[in-house]
Amino acid sequence: MEKVFIYNEILGLKGSPGILQSINAHGYYDTVIKIKEKRHRIFLPISQTVVIFSESIIEMDRTIDLE
Repeated sequence: MEKVFIYNEILGLKGSPGILQSINAHGYYDTVIKIKEKRHRIFLPISQTVVIFSESIIEMDRTIDLE
């Protein structure tokens, strides 16, 4: 399970925080989002949804110290 920001025009989600539980074989993101203070499990079509992971990527220092 990953914390994500969800964009989906069908539901009017514009960067809504949620949890990505899985990606199923039928082409849907299995997510949990809050609507009116209650958590709901929602299947969102992959083709119409953007998911951005809330954790940023840690940049690795690629310099090599040669002695």
